[in-house]
Amino acid sequence: MEYIVFQIDGGAGKNVIATSVARSINLKWPDKKIIILTAHPEVWMCNPRVYRVMQTGNSPYFYEDFIKDKETLILAQEPYRQSDCIYRRKHLSQVWCEMYGLEWSGELPELYFTPSETQFVSNLINKNRPILVMQPFGGASNNKYSWARDIPPSLAQRIVDEHRNEFRIIQIKREDQILLNGAEPLTTSQRIAFMTLLLSDKRILMDSMMQHAAAALNLPSYVFWIGNSPATFGYQIHKNIVTNFEMGTLRHSLYDPFDISGDPIQLMTPPDLLFDTTSIINYLKEVPSQNIMPQEKISEPEPPKKEVQKKTKK
Repeated sequence: MEYIVFQIDGGAGKNVIATSVARSINLKWPDKKIIILTAHPEVWMCNPRVYRVMQTGNSPYFYEDFIKDKETLILAQEPYRQSDCIYRRKHLSQVWCEMYGLEWSGELPELYFTPSETQFVSNLINKNRPILVMQPFGGASNNKYSWARDIPPSLAQRIVDEHRNEFRIIQIKREDQILLNGAEPLTTSQRIAFMTLLLSDKRILMDSMMQHAAAALNLPSYVFWIGNSPATFGYQIHKNIVTNFEMGTLRHSLYDPFDISGDPIQLMTPPDLLFDTTSIINYLKEVPSQNIMPQEKISEPEPPKKEVQKKTKK
């Protein structure tokens, strides 16, 4: 066995989580060449644990190069369908590792950048005052707002209003998403969005790719949670803000109670009442010592047994 193919189906955030699984693969088989098959190759650029990154749907000669007449190990199962993930008993990275018989090396993912990349972003942003990076809305295209995932727009706007005098506010967004009044839009590549975190002084995020990237860069952030659980998809490094709400009908639900796109029949509580705005604003002004809703302790990562390129961080 010369190659290991690690296939990740899903979004950019799931790919960032997968970098911690790739670390465990590398630690178990340090002499094998890891091939990543993904729709989000930007996440994996410069990762010293990876031999080749192939884009789903654009992988010429993949079969001939890595499958034909070889004993390649294929790791392509779906961790979301494992019981420990469905019942939120373990962190997704741990579920993923155990599914493949790997020793879990910790929840924190990894991102790597070149000095030229970080200098480019530093010149692009031109930091002239403290920066607050926000990602209030996420998800796939054509989904402008999801109650199950996004910060309610009225709350997101209030957060901007409360911080705009102290911070330059950069909102990570797609072209089709709401731009908050007083925020600067950043609609760019995933890597530039990730590196913008390195220039930030404060981060207010939701359950999407930026909170995963912030964890990879060891940058504690405030993260809002509605339909998902930080115990499975979040990180102890962050200040996780979790809400309770009245559920609607779950007649269409399968393995998860809530459609991540925000099916309106699954929610009875009005979206603007998902969080108490005054309490949240006061909380965001503090420097708390623990999460607003404590979660089960998740083990810290063990130091890698193999030296790798250092992550860039300011």
